[in-house]
Amino acid sequence: MDPDNLMAGVEFMLVGIFIIVLAIYAQLARKKRIYKNLTKVKRNLEQWISNIILEETEESMQVPPKFKRVVQQKWARQFVIDGLVDAKRNLSGTVADNITQLYLQLDLKKDSLVKLRSTSWHVKARGIQELYLMDQIDLLKTIYKNTNNRNEFVRMESQIGVIYMTGFAGLRFLDVISYPLTEWQQIKLIEQLKRSGKPEDISTNINNWLSSTNDTVVIFALKLAGEYQQFASRNQIVNTLVHPNEMVRTQGIKTLVQLADQQTPYVLLGYFRKEASANRLLILDALATLATAEQTTILTALLNDEDNIIKLKAAIALANASPEGMEILEQKAAQEKEPFERILMHVKSVA
Repeated sequence: MDPDNLMAGVEFMLVGIFIIVLAIYAQLARKKRIYKNLTKVKRNLEQWISNIILEETEESMQVPPKFKRVVQQKWARQFVIDGLVDAKRNLSGTVADNITQLYLQLDLKKDSLVKLRSTSWHVKARGIQELYLMDQIDLLKTIYKNTNNRNEFVRMESQIGVIYMTGFAGLRFLDVISYPLTEWQQIKLIEQLKRSGKPEDISTNINNWLSSTNDTVVIFALKLAGEYQQFASRNQIVNTLVHPNEMVRTQGIKTLVQLADQQTPYVLLGYFRKEASANRLLILDALATLATAEQTTILTALLNDEDNIIKLKAAIALANASPEGMEILEQKAAQEKEPFERILMHVKSVA
């Protein structure tokens, strides 16, 4: 290779390396500058949230012009929103109202609205969360429309949001949703309802939801019936024991146990033979505490079931339900040592 060309190549490579190093340095310097600014904003934000906590009224709250100027910068706005949202989650009363007022004074609502209109599900869900936590009730209708959004996370935030803003009345989305409610969604919705205070009369709604074509709505309605002791819906709950979906029937059994009365053991045993193995075991577990001497004959008959686990659970229920239960088991063990000797030992150990 020509020495001149080689030297030119080396010089070109050195220049390239210099440019790359310079670009990396500039990027690092930029990140460092942003980090310092964010740290400063965080410090100011924490200070002002603390001041707001000490203020008694919204009227006495004023945002320093310097802080307002900093928040106008795009990189700082989401940082401030996150800080206000985190603070709002854990506060209530006048303090929470003041945080909402600060959110509005800083004109941060428009940022949340941009997110709400986003086509990216995670951005949209974040915007919905910001808006309902900041009590933007004027957007209730828009958030309600998203309770049946095709994206699971947008749906969940919207459903939690309408309950957050309106309490039990927000459950009206159960009338219209076509997508399933996941187990996690149901847990979060019940948690939010508990935070909403005293429950309203939902007996009429419960009966409608128990007839829903959306099986997960039926399951959720059953959970609500048990959680809020909807005794008036017991007949509709019994009807779910013939539902084609086994998961609905399982929750129906659990809810009936929560609302148990003297007829519950008869009802459960009436559907026992129609059930799959898992639900049979669930029924027998319930009968261990619900059954009485009146169920002695039926429980004794179950000792002849082909499934040894059914025999064991029937034996436990029998021993708890009837004064004659232990004697019946002892007689059975004398007639048929295996498996009843082991069953009898187990029953005595847990008695």
